[in-house]
Amino acid sequence: MTTKRMLFSSIFTPLFFLAACGYEPTQVSVQESKAEFSTSALVQIQGNSCMTLLAGQSITAGTVCAVVEGSNVKVTYTTTGGWLLYEAHLWAGLNLADMPQTNSGNPKIGNFPYNSAGLGGLTTYSFMVPLATFGLSSSATTCGDVTAYMVAHAVVKKQLADGSFQSETAYGEGTRLVAKGNWAMWFSVILTCVDDKPKVSTCETAFAYSGNMATCFIGSGLVDTSRWGWFNGPVGPGSYTWDIYAGAGQCDLSKGTKVGALGVTYDGSTANVTYNMSPGFTMDETHLYVGAAPLPTKNGAYTVAPGQYGNIHTLTSSSSDTFNISGLSGSVYVVAHSVTCSSQWPN
Repeated sequence: MTTKRMLFSSIFTPLFFLAACGYEPTQVSVQESKAEFSTSALVQIQGNSCMTLLAGQSITAGTVCAVVEGSNVKVTYTTTGGWLLYEAHLWAGLNLADMPQTNSGNPKIGNFPYNSAGLGGLTTYSFMVPLATFGLSSSATTCGDVTAYMVAHAVVKKQLADGSFQSETAYGEGTRLVAKGNWAMWFSVILTCVDDKPKVSTCETAFAYSGNMATCFIGSGLVDTSRWGWFNGPVGPGSYTWDIYAGAGQCDLSKGTKVGALGVTYDGSTANVTYNMSPGFTMDETHLYVGAAPLPTKNGAYTVAPGQYGNIHTLTSSSSDTFNISGLSGSVYVVAHSVTCSSQWPN
């Protein structure tokens, strides 16, 4: 199989919490390309498509992630730990030598093709990069694997206790472009084509599972139900990453399929919750409960019905989704449900 060299930039969807001075997480902003959207994309990303967003060379400020959506690669910056996004710059191409750069190999950030300054403190920002940038098409029936390189730069700021802001340069973590001086980094992912035979997409119910903090609805003693799923917690302030399982009847993980991950960041008053699907899986609905009790209630009794969770998004084949839940205190419980769809469920 012939391997094509190809550049691709991917940026994470940020999770942010800033309690001081009334700052609140900002909603997602997306810079759309003019490429036509198609729901029959055959191109996918192999393996891990998320990198740490490093600030000041050593500070974890969030993540940079890439997913294929139709005729585009969606690259999303996501911040954590109180950092906010003020600038985002992305370069994508077939060869690192094509990146705008100085004679010494340092990137010329201002000349990058995807360039957004003056963001004013977003928690998330995305670029849409056409697959054609990498010589690929969502309607392709065959293709060789492509190594996609990326340089993802950002300017992030964090408010300190005295009211001032710490400002840092950030990059998607990877390999340094030059050995000395500028610490700019690049990283890569693999783009590949899937089987071109038409497949029917089917949907399953899915729930987040936190391991030893997860309690199955069935047998919990709180509800009389045959519906599987988990409530997770109690959890205090902090950042958590949990698996999302679909089709795990009776809460039996051996029957289920791990379809993604749930990120939860809680600062004691606000919870930022993000669903991220694995390649090949999408969501048509999300239902989220976060509260002091293990489950929501209806008419004074606990319920596990997703429609009662209080936070609902109707989606169309989405690979990610985010909720910001405020007005919380103390330890909380989380129930995260989704309707997850795929044409490649395991037999």
